Amino acid sequence: MPRPFGSFSARTRTGAFLVGLALAVGCVEQAEEKPSAEDQEFVKKNLLSSAPTPQFAVNADLDGKVVYLGADVSPVPAEAGKDLKVIHYWKVTSAPGEGWRTFTHVQGPNRAGYTNVDHGPVRGKYPVSQWKSGNIIKDEHTFRVPATWQYDHLELYTGLWRSGNQRMPIKSGPHDDQGRVLGFNIPVKGAQPVAVATKRYLVRKTPKPIKLDGKLDEPAWKTAPTTGAFVNTMTGAAGDIKVEAKLLWDDQNLYVAFENVDTDVASSMTKRDDHLWGEDADEVMIDADGDGKTYVELQVGPNGNIFDTYLPSRRVWEDGMTPKRERYSWNSKTKAAVKVDGTLNKSGDQDKGWTSEIAIPLSDVNGLNTPGAKVPPAYGDTWRLNLYRMDGKGNEQKAAGWAPPMEGDFHVPARFGQIVFTDENGNVPPPTPKKPTTEVARAAAEALKGMPTAAQTGGPNPDTSLRIEGARKTPAAAKGKNKAAGEAKHK
Repeated sequence: MPRPFGSFSARTRTGAFLVGLALAVGCVEQAEEKPSAEDQEFVKKNLLSSAPTPQFAVNADLDGKVVYLGADVSPVPAEAGKDLKVIHYWKVTSAPGEGWRTFTHVQGPNRAGYTNVDHGPVRGKYPVSQWKSGNIIKDEHTFRVPATWQYDHLELYTGLWRSGNQRMPIKSGPHDDQGRVLGFNIPVKGAQPVAVATKRYLVRKTPKPIKLDGKLDEPAWKTAPTTGAFVNTMTGAAGDIKVEAKLLWDDQNLYVAFENVDTDVASSMTKRDDHLWGEDADEVMIDADGDGKTYVELQVGPNGNIFDTYLPSRRVWEDGMTPKRERYSWNSKTKAAVKVDGTLNKSGDQDKGWTSEIAIPLSDVNGLNTPGAKVPPAYGDTWRLNLYRMDGKGNEQKAAGWAPPMEGDFHVPARFGQIVFTDENGNVPPPTPKKPTTEVARAAAEALKGMPTAAQTGGPNPDTSLRIEGARKTPAAAKGKNKAAGEAKHK
């Protein structure tokens, strides 16, 4: 489902329609002011009489109204921690109209390292609403490549958007499935790749089923370890929002509890499978068999509403916006209870937070994947899993995760953490020795039929007693051998 790009507080939300709601609307509101005479003079200097030949030619047609001609970029390659100057060139075929703004995003491979570098055109002095037919606009834009940049190249995307999460359609030219024009892709030097350790959690078995009430007052919850504070999903640094989780299991369910700090708890979505990720929500993704492909996704809002879906591979379903369709239409039997410390959907007061307590049937963790992981699991079995928290307020959305995916997408099974199933003390006991099966016992009984018993032979049945014989003869064997030799000699 659409996801925010990590935890950052700009007025942006990441999203994909495949990557997260904010990538679809990840654009910063820009105040438009009336230009002064000085501003107008500066704008005139940046209106060209003829189309240039950009270093990176693009020629993307946006709805027949505007053409993004391309960009000049300096320096190439870019350098982590240093400024990058970009000159965008726009050609106006017909006036775009009111409400439109430019957006500019930079990112690494697979939307990793997403950064919003929106700016107002021509240093904010020539807003899109004032663009006129026939304009060829030179828009110089400088931003700093993050010093923490980890990738060997940088992609720049641009386009036009307006409120209501609408982007101007792209009729032709290089673009992605998010309605963004690909301006250029250049190498970056000085990148510092960061190694991320796999998170691991020992899930304790609860001796009694958990009562779902959102209180977490059972002894099993009190002794269960915490995951620790969730982190920024892009960097692995401390998260902007505070949340921790605990997990338990029994032979029927996997239990997950989130403890969320939140000063304004809200949720307006009440229908099953509403897009909960756009507001406050807790989320669990489970790749039970660890194949890195198939997984299930489950979310709970602070009003107790549930979203769930099965994905046959990373972000694959039949239409990018609505996964609950043919073939992959699936509902789990997950149940949840929520307790709000404050008042739900009342923005005038000061809330403290909310707790969600979720019971996921083990029979559902494989979704539509067959055979999938063995359930119930045995002690020591390992599953891949990740946990996220979304905090959405209006056009602002933050997020944090247990195991950071380190890119602009939550759907990264390769970055999921590991959970290990243990006993109620957090130990993995040795396997119980197997008892002989009924078939083995029956076969042994058949083999003993007709054998002389101890009563018949006056002693142990030599064919049914186990005896180790080596080079040294037992007294009974020696006596028998001497008797046989004497009889032979007599004959």
